[in-house]
Amino acid sequence: MQNPIIKQFITFLILAVCAAFSAGVLLFDVVGLGDQVKEISATEIIQEIFLLATAALFFIQSRKHKNLRGGFILAAGFFGCMLIRELDALFDYIHLGAWVYFASMLAIYSLCWAATTPKTTLNGLYALVEDEAFPVLLFGLVTILVFSRLMGLHFIWQAAIAGDHVKLVKNLVEEGIELFGYTLCLAAAMRISWVKKTGK
Repeated sequence: MQNPIIKQFITFLILAVCAAFSAGVLLFDVVGLGDQVKEISATEIIQEIFLLATAALFFIQSRKHKNLRGGFILAAGFFGCMLIRELDALFDYIHLGAWVYFASMLAIYSLCWAATTPKTTLNGLYALVEDEAFPVLLFGLVTILVFSRLMGLHFIWQAAIAGDHVKLVKNLVEEGIELFGYTLCLAAAMRISWVKKTGK
């Protein structure tokens, strides 16, 4: 059995790389490209790629493990809906707020599949929750859905920064934190997929 100290140190290094990567992408956007992290930026594009990869990994696992399929389809559908939400500006070309319809269709599909195969849904969810990488996935979701939103509250930065840079700083902080969360989720999904592949 692997030394737990070494194991946790490796986990620390992986998390540190995720944090450094996220900060590096933000730095590249702001300093390298002179960008303000708008809808089309390195930060936003990488967020979407990571979301797509996370959803795809869970979907692939749902195809490989029939006994876990329902749970993994729920996970894939959840991250797929998050991806559609991130691409809201693209869906606005169809109709303002059109992302809601596409996300709703994916959510309904995932929920219906899960409901029709309750055993595989419970098995899959148990497998996810029991995996060693699940706390990282959970932390990533908290970072995206809670911490980034709270740190992105406009009035916080309005009180701290004078002038016209409030929105810029708010976006930098919020999008940078979101990217860190998405990176954690992808790292966790990769670990879960690897464990299922090797049967560890």
